[in-house]
Amino acid sequence: MMRALFASLAASLLAGCVAEPAEDTAEQDLLPAVVSRPDAALVECPQENCQQAELDMSDASDMGELENTPGGDLANDTDVSFKTQIPVDSRIRFVDKLGGEIFKVAVSGSTPPPHFAPRTEYWSRVKPLKVDVMTMESVGFSDSPGTPKYNKDFNDWLVHGNIITTAQETSPQQWILGTYESVAPKKALYWAVDPDEPSTKRIGLLLELGGQDELLSMTWYKKSRPSKGQIFNKIPSRLRFTLVPGSTLPSDIDQDATWYYFHCVTSPG
Repeated sequence: MMRALFASLAASLLAGCVAEPAEDTAEQDLLPAVVSRPDAALVECPQENCQQAELDMSDASDMGELENTPGGDLANDTDVSFKTQIPVDSRIRFVDKLGGEIFKVAVSGSTPPPHFAPRTEYWSRVKPLKVDVMTMESVGFSDSPGTPKYNKDFNDWLVHGNIITTAQETSPQQWILGTYESVAPKKALYWAVDPDEPSTKRIGLLLELGGQDELLSMTWYKKSRPSKGQIFNKIPSRLRFTLVPGSTLPSDIDQDATWYYFHCVTSPG
């Protein structure tokens, strides 16, 4: 469950997120996560038929290296009245250190393109998740919702990946205190600075994968229950996510924190 993955990009991927435009701030640094680094990037279920995915060490990076630059471009006439994980009428992508696309997300507002549902997140997995650092980037639509170019750009953004969908709207009550128990064959937990409180807090993103590395679902973690039900109040144009090696527990992001999670209920695109 990225309005769960922008100022002129969408007022709030991948997880509900309506956000207010953020002031420019300097890049933030946090203390390293209190975890050790094993060799495997994806944590697997205990069943014998689950195959362990190897970490692509060419993407290795020191724990704690982050980016948090507010800003971004919104499509014109963006629908901002709904509290959503990722802003409506926007698109984002998760890339590796070389700029290779891993996930692409397009989010429809009240005027979706033909054959797409309103206020829905569309997550498209472009290639297998085998990185320990990835960066979420906001990419604004150049045309307004309902125009032919917007409709084409929305469709083209998703067309080459394995697509799943999740609804946009959420509420504070849907954030549950505790830890989400995944039964997926493979999963990976990433952490990033919390754009709402970058000097003191972090967020988490748990990605669930199937036996063929297809994306199954997303779960967002936040240290306190969001008062408006969204993962971000301030949307960054770039936000770096770092793997928590060998763990899917938010306590391994910060063992002294309480954690709330929002699990995105997903279906095939």
